[in-house]
Amino acid sequence: MALRERMVNLGEVVVTDDPKVVLTVPGIGSCIVVCVFHPRTRLAGMAHIVLPSSQGRKEASTKPFWFADIAVPYLIENMRNKGAIRPNCAIVGGANVLNFSLEASSIANIGELNIKAVLENLNGSVNIVAQVVGGNSGFSVRLYVDDGLLFVKDKIGQIREINLSLP
Repeated sequence: MALRERMVNLGEVVVTDDPKVVLTVPGIGSCIVVCVFHPRTRLAGMAHIVLPSSQGRKEASTKPFWFADIAVPYLIENMRNKGAIRPNCAIVGGANVLNFSLEASSIANIGELNIKAVLENLNGSVNIVAQVVGGNSGFSVRLYVDDGLLFVKDKIGQIREINLSLP
């Protein structure tokens, strides 16, 4: 079976049950990629989140899925509407690669804020299998829809395999 890569771009949510698709994000820094897979329905989804909150952000009207508070509930609801209740989940990213604070008085980095916002918005709606988050360098991910295997590669080329198909 010939596989097709489907890149999930910044601020994009994708849900598919096509076993020939591999959902990919080649570079993740401070963003969070939420990867979900439901073993019974064989449904996979991915959200590529850029910022934690849409509150007060004018971009929310044109780029709603950039924000954890919009993208995560949308991803989970989309999965649920297709019969995938409490899918398995891994989150990847949230690295401190931008090295700036959101406010002069803030010492938190955007990656940490993204991790916190994603976890708050998942709010028990998934089975969190793995968190590959933080640090000072980025990752890439590949989620195989046919078997729920997620591969996370770090900056130095080490690959971590996460099985999202376990019941």
